[in-house]
Amino acid sequence: MRRRIPIPGTSNLRDVGGYPTVDDRVVASGRLFRSEALVMPGGSGSYAIYDESARAEYQRLGLRTVIDLRAGQETSRAPTAWAQVCGARLVLLPVAEGGEGADTNYIRMLISGELDGFGIEDMARFYTDLLLRRAEQFGAAYRVLAEDRDLPALVHCAAGKDRTGVFTALVLSSLGVPDELVIEDYALTELLRPNRIDAYADRFTAVGRDPEIARVLFESPAAAMASTLRYLQEQYGGARGYLAEMARVPAEVVDAVCSNLLLAP
Repeated sequence: MRRRIPIPGTSNLRDVGGYPTVDDRVVASGRLFRSEALVMPGGSGSYAIYDESARAEYQRLGLRTVIDLRAGQETSRAPTAWAQVCGARLVLLPVAEGGEGADTNYIRMLISGELDGFGIEDMARFYTDLLLRRAEQFGAAYRVLAEDRDLPALVHCAAGKDRTGVFTALVLSSLGVPDELVIEDYALTELLRPNRIDAYADRFTAVGRDPEIARVLFESPAAAMASTLRYLQEQYGGARGYLAEMARVPAEVVDAVCSNLLLAP
């Protein structure tokens, strides 16, 4: 919980800094943040809602860049407020997975009966599919972190769990953060946003479906991220191999990200 930045209106805003690496360096604090989407008052209650009384706290983050990984209907219905309230540049890198209008909108499929359930193995498969299908967007987001003038940066999707979680895992793993800490960072969302299924329960019961079939979809099970990291290691030799082979990120860009996000030993 100590990583959470408790700005009113948010629940999953975190500084990614502070993690040690295998070569005895530390991820710098105040350089990369992760969060759920932030919208202006009157927007969707499933997102963080901007609180004007906390304006100074938002601005103290010092953001220069906001990376929004949402796509299509998500951004048109609820534009991100992060860049506006923080005076930052907005980078839209649509990862059309998991949200409204996407082929992988699992909430819709579970409610309609297209899917009978969604377990940890399904979550892990979703993440590996994300890596395969959206390497271009993940690579573009990673390149933002190579430019010192664009930092501090914040990355978000909808809940700050799946797309943001996979991208953050790529970043931390490429920096040399041990797998167990990458998994810990991912799993923290479930503690910060507990029982999110409750907000959707009525939509399931209205059509005679048990909300419990979707519980895992709203959680961040450590086993799903552990499986994702194993996939990266087995298929590409790790996050750096994936970035080079699939996301077309050259080694010098990875070196620049390390220079920007790691403190010297």
